[in-house]
Amino acid sequence: MKPVSATTEQALSEAMARLFDGCPRVTDGRLTVANLAVEAGVSRATANRALKVLKVFRQAVIETRLWRDAEGQPMGATRAEQERRAVNDILAQHHQVRALCELMELRRYGYNAEVIPIASRKRP
Repeated sequence: MKPVSATTEQALSEAMARLFDGCPRVTDGRLTVANLAVEAGVSRATANRALKVLKVFRQAVIETRLWRDAEGQPMGATRAEQERRAVNDILAQHHQVRALCELMELRRYGYNAEVIPIASRKRP
């Protein structure tokens, strides 16, 4: 098996750092060898030949999963997904507060939200 170059190992190491930081440039952020290869811009076969980098990557994946299990975080949740969920929760709460404020204002001024139909007049 042909060893990989130092440049390839460096690219894989940088890609691994981006994946573990939760800031991938190209992939969805899942911690897989295929995503590592895509992030580094190399083929999966080349990534699988980089045994030193793969050993570090797999050990880091195991440690990350153990840490996430201990912290109670969802397994596939990256930092971007967590931030998106937090923003969606805040927006939903904001909409609820606005709706309640409007309802309170209507009740405060005695407006009735019911629609009363107007009797139609027949024209001659």
